[in-house]
Amino acid sequence: MAVSHSLVKALKGVPGFGLLDEADLLEIVGASVNLVWPAGDCVFKKGVPGEALYIVLSGKVQIYDEVGGADIEIAQIGPGDYFGENSLLCETTHTKNVKALEDVELLVLSKDSFNHLLETKPNLDAEIRQTLETRLTQTQEKYETTTSS
Repeated sequence: MAVSHSLVKALKGVPGFGLLDEADLLEIVGASVNLVWPAGDCVFKKGVPGEALYIVLSGKVQIYDEVGGADIEIAQIGPGDYFGENSLLCETTHTKNVKALEDVELLVLSKDSFNHLLETKPNLDAEIRQTLETRLTQTQEKYETTTSS
């Protein structure tokens, strides 16, 4: 009986990554690093170049923006989900701030590895782009709700 690597099992549960076979997932694991941020620490700030895709293995992060001097929560991301794709796909700096709400372990996939993955796996590329479209729509709705209240 084959026993999967624990990170491969974790990646299979990430939206879009379940489309990949075990060899592809092992390649991602090999090309990534696992890093830990203590609760309250900043993962990245708005305006900083996007250098990686972040997959949450444990814990939770908050994605937020500052509007009119107040922090507006855009989303909370927990295990089995990812963030940072916007700046990578759009080739821009980060458009939001991200901080650890609790101790968080992230699988960090470099920009080059992420781009190579999308070039070789068009089904994953399509899935991540669809997720980005949905997130951008939800973010716009948050801004509209915030500015109209």
